[in-house]
Amino acid sequence: MKKFLILALALIVTGCAPAAPTALPAAVIPPTPVVVVATVLVPVVQTQIVQPTAAPTEAPANTPVPQPTQEPPTAAPANTSAPSSGAGTATATLPADAGGNLFTNLTRSGSYFNLRCLPQDITFSVSTTNYAVAEVDFWYRFEDLTTQPITYSEWKNLGKMTSDKNGNFTINFNTMQINPDLRAADKAWIDYQFVGVSKTGDAVGRSGKISQQILYLKNCP
Repeated sequence: MKKFLILALALIVTGCAPAAPTALPAAVIPPTPVVVVATVLVPVVQTQIVQPTAAPTEAPANTPVPQPTQEPPTAAPANTSAPSSGAGTATATLPADAGGNLFTNLTRSGSYFNLRCLPQDITFSVSTTNYAVAEVDFWYRFEDLTTQPITYSEWKNLGKMTSDKNGNFTINFNTMQINPDLRAADKAWIDYQFVGVSKTGDAVGRSGKISQQILYLKNCP
């Protein structure tokens, strides 16, 4: 009986004893982040920069532009024959006595010229076998066709012709060389004459006065 009581008491004590604690779950440790480095190859397009060979030059501001003092000539007309003068047409036919007793081979490159259009030049040439002639001067005058009756200017000396030292002489007559008082005429005949001069400046002889052979126009035809 005593043993029974002791056993019963032992059971009672055992039943009242607290239960063994339940083990706690291990703490959840978050995973360590892994840094992944990805290498991306990006193609690089190289742009070639072309350097200018020379920097453009800018015109300075407010720089006055020089104005031409004479109107530029227009293009030469397709037909180079002389236009009608109203009092006749220029011709290349020279009179029989054009050279007088001194000159031969009288030539010219045209029969009319113009102040503001082309042609503006006529080249004259002449020859002589007289050794006394050291130089040849070219003289001209105007027959103004815009006046009635026609008025004649005084003879003007264009100057000394160029010599080749073999008795041949040439000169180029440009309309800008015409005396300013004469080139104001709108239309005129140009008469001309050759004068042979010695080394001392004396006149050796003259050609004939070649008249109404060259037509001058101030404005374009």
